[in-house]
Amino acid sequence: MSTTPADSPAPGAVGVFSAGRHRLGEGPLWDPRTRTLHWVDIVAGEVLSRPEDADAARVTGVGTDVGCLGLTADPQVLVAALRTGWHLLDLRTGALRLLADPEPGRPSSRFNDGAVDAAGRFWSGTLEDDPPGPDGRLHVLGGDGSYRTAAGGFRCANGIDWSPDGRWMYVVDSGRDRVHRYAFDAATGALGAREVLADTTALDGIPDGLRVDAAGDVWCAFWDGAHLTRFAPDGTVRERVELPVLRPTSIAFGGPDLRTMFVTSAARGLTAEQLTRWPLSGALLRRDAAVPGLPAHHFGAA
Repeated sequence: MSTTPADSPAPGAVGVFSAGRHRLGEGPLWDPRTRTLHWVDIVAGEVLSRPEDADAARVTGVGTDVGCLGLTADPQVLVAALRTGWHLLDLRTGALRLLADPEPGRPSSRFNDGAVDAAGRFWSGTLEDDPPGPDGRLHVLGGDGSYRTAAGGFRCANGIDWSPDGRWMYVVDSGRDRVHRYAFDAATGALGAREVLADTTALDGIPDGLRVDAAGDVWCAFWDGAHLTRFAPDGTVRERVELPVLRPTSIAFGGPDLRTMFVTSAARGLTAEQLTRWPLSGALLRRDAAVPGLPAHHFGAA
C-alpha cells in the first residue's frame, strides 16, 4: 500500500501520518520497541504496520474482519481479535494461530475495539452487525488461554482503556452515546457496577474509540462529529479538538515520549459530496500532545 510521507504539524495542529483512504480504519497501537504504529482496516481485513520514519505501511491480510490488536513479547507477533475469534498473528509470515472464539454460534457478531490491561489480559468488545442489535458483549482473554464474558447488553462495545492508577476501566457504548466506567480490580480483572462517566447525546457525533493520557483525562473520537473530546476523570468536558475527517474512529499515543496522538478514521458510508468536503476521510492523522499518553501493555505478560 502506498502512502505519502508523514507530515510534521505545528504544535497542536493536525497533520497526516498515512494518507490511505481506509474504509474503516481503527485500532491504532504504538510499539515503542520498533517505533511502529499498527492499525487495522476492519472491513478490508487488513493489519497495517508503519515505522515512524517510513513512508509506507506494510499490509498483512487476515481474510476476515479484524477489530483490534494487542502487543506481545515478540514485536513481530500481535494478538488480534478477528470475526473468527482471537488469534496470534505473525507479521513476518502472515500466519494466524487461533487462541479461542468466545462467540462461535453468533455469525452476526464481530469483535470491535479492545485493549490489553496491566496484567496482560486482552479485553475485546463485540457488536451485532447483521442486523444491528443490543447484545454486544465485553470478553476478556487471559494469557493462559482462558476467557470469559465480563459484561453484556452493549449496542456497540467500543473504546476501552484504564485510568493511570488502574482503578477504573472505561468502555464506550457507541449505540447509547455513553462513555461508561467500571471500578476495576487489577489483580483479578473483576468489574464493579457499570456507571455513566459521560452521556454524550448533546455532543456532535457518536463516541467511538478512546484513550487515557498520563494525567488521567479520557480522549474520545467522535464518529460523524469530526472531533476529539477530552473528558476529565469526573466526566466533564475539558477540550474539543476539531479534525479534518468526519468519521474519526480511535486514538493512540506514540512517538517520542508518547507525545504524538495518532487518530484513525473511516471513509465507509460517506457520499461523494461528503468525500469532497472531507477529502482526508480514511486517512490516519497525527497531532502533538501537550500531555503524554500511557504505554500499551503486552498480552500474556505476568
